[in-house]
This record gives sequence, structure tokens and C-alpha cells, in this order.
Amino acid sequence: MRRLLILLVALAGCAGCSWFSDDKGVFVDRSDDYIDAEENPPLVIPEDLQTGRQTDPLPIPPIAESIRPQYFSDSLPRPNAIYADDNRDEVRIQRLGSRHWLAVPESPTTVWPKMKQFVADNGVDAAYENAGVGRLDTEWLTVGNEQYRDVIRQLLRDAKEAAGLTGGQDRFRVRVEQGLRENTSEVHVRHENDSFAETGADDLVDLNQTPSHLPEAELDFLNELGAYIAARVSEQTVSMIAQDIGSPVKSFIDRDTRGEPVLRLLLDYERSWATVGQALARADIPIAESDQASGIYRISVPADLNIEEEEPGFFGRMFSFGGEDLVELQLSISDAGDGTFLVKVLDAEGQTLADRDFSQELLVIIREYGT
Repeated sequence: MRRLLILLVALAGCAGCSWFSDDKGVFVDRSDDYIDAEENPPLVIPEDLQTGRQTDPLPIPPIAESIRPQYFSDSLPRPNAIYADDNRDEVRIQRLGSRHWLAVPESPTTVWPKMKQFVADNGVDAAYENAGVGRLDTEWLTVGNEQYRDVIRQLLRDAKEAAGLTGGQDRFRVRVEQGLRENTSEVHVRHENDSFAETGADDLVDLNQTPSHLPEAELDFLNELGAYIAARVSEQTVSMIAQDIGSPVKSFIDRDTRGEPVLRLLLDYERSWATVGQALARADIPIAESDQASGIYRISVPADLNIEEEEPGFFGRMFSFGGEDLVELQLSISDAGDGTFLVKVLDAEGQTLADRDFSQELLVIIREYGT
């Protein structure tokens, strides 16, 4: 009887414990609820109600495409390293021939409202605005010979006076785009004067389709906007609708049809060539020879890129105490045929490099140092 009584007490205790810790007792254990979680259907708004204000307050960020495992049967690929240089956090104007744009180390979600605030703070209205493609046109402005208190009208006055242009109304056309890397942006600007024979269409998206009538006004606008953003006048401003800006990040690591790592650039050839050359120079990678017509850079890099230092400027130190063990390589820039260009690592003879991990790491370095 004593043994039976002890057994009954033990069973009652076990039942009591489960009653306190299962999904039906007083204290519900929800640690494994995620296993059975299901995505709810999207919210359906009746057709007779306005849907413009319905936005996701906590959007899920896009997930980068996973590297296809069939190309790495022997070992898993190493994760991409993150490199940085001393000037990465600077707002700066980039130049390529007659082209200028503003490079900003912030995502379009913050650059878009700052650009709009800059225009508004100067007393200029927006005549056209499309956050989905990052486009804004100012109103047409009439500028005379007097001095102005806002910088937009004043820089227009100075540029027109320097160019000897006295008539017509002026406007600026702005586009905010994704930059070469995540959390970076580019701002492109065009100036137009309606006294010229041709002006761009009102819904123009690609500003490369039209040049500025006064390049000096375009450059001055970029300078003033860059100073405004760098001064952090509206630092906490974030735009949810700017998440819809349609242009993708302009560079990312990809795989070709054979599984070889490539750096895909969503740029034209002239800028792709300049971007790779600039990245090599900023990373202190010496260029032995270059041929823009064939899209080839001949370079020398250390045989081992795995340096555990996090301080900027590590490439200079690598060459200083590892210079005798260098590998000669080629970087090939080719047209992918879909509006993008591919950067691929080749050996000294122009053949595909066998070490895919090494190729990928070098391409990541080029991507991180390119602007």
C-alpha cells in the first residue's frame, strides 16, 4: 500500500507539472509556436475605399539570393567579408567626363525626404513628384538680376549670368537612386531652361536621356544639396514610401551559368570601367596594365586575402609585409547582354581562376571600394 501511494503521488505530480507548462494550462509555453505559424492572407480593401494610406509599418527586408549549393560540393563557400575605407561615410560629388552625381552613404528612405526638404526650405515647390522611381521636378522659376536669399534661385542667377543666358524660366529635375551598395544612394540632377528648343517629357524617369542646359547650375545644385545632407539638417527624417524606389542596388555578387562568381554592375560600360579602376586605386591594388577597349585590368594581389584586421587601409599593410608573395590576375569586364556588365577574375593567361572562394573575395573587395 505504501508503494502504491508513492506511485500515485508521483503520477499526480507529473500531471501537475504538465498542466503548468503545456499549451492548455495556466502557464502556456509558446517557445515552439513558430513551428506551426502560418502567413495570414493580405489585407483586402473594398474597391470603394481608398487604399493609398495602407502601408506595412514593419516591412520585411529583401533576402539576398542564396548561393547555389551544387557549385560547392566539396566545401561550403565562405561568407562575404565587409571592407571599408576612410572616406566611406562622406557625402561627395562623383565625376565621370561631363557627368556628375551625388554619392550619399545613406539609403533612399532617408535621402529622398532630405532632398525634398532641401527644395522646400528654399521656397521652391515641386511640380512633379513620383516616389516610386525617386523622381522630382521643381516648379518653373523666373530668375532676374537681383540677389536672392535662397540658394536655388541664387545659384541659378549666377549660372545664367556666367553663361550669358538672360531669358526663359528654369527648373531642376532630380532623381534619387540606389547606390552601388546597400544603404547608399545616388542623386542625379538636370537643369532645364524653357527658352531652349527641347525640354524633357514631364514623366521622364532616366535623366541620362537629357543633358543639362546649364551644367554649371547642375553642379552647383549638387554641391548645395550635398552640403545640406552632410550638415544633417533633417537627420531623423525617414520616408516609408521611398522604400518603393524602383531602381535596384547597382552592384552585387552573382554567379554565371557555370557557377563562377562575377560582380554584376547595373551601369553603362564607361562607368563600369571607371568604377572598377577607382575601386582598385582606393584599395591600393596596383594596376600593371589596362585596356579599356578589351575591358581588361592586369593586377597583382596577395596570394592570401584573409587578413583579420578591421582597420581601414589594410591593403597597403598587406603589400608592405607580403609583397614577395603576389599573384598576377586579370579582371575582365564584359557585356552581359541584358543591360548590365560582368566583372570576372581570370588568371594571368586569361583563363577562369580555379579558386572560386578567392575570386569571390576579390570581387567583394572591388564592390565595397567602388562608388
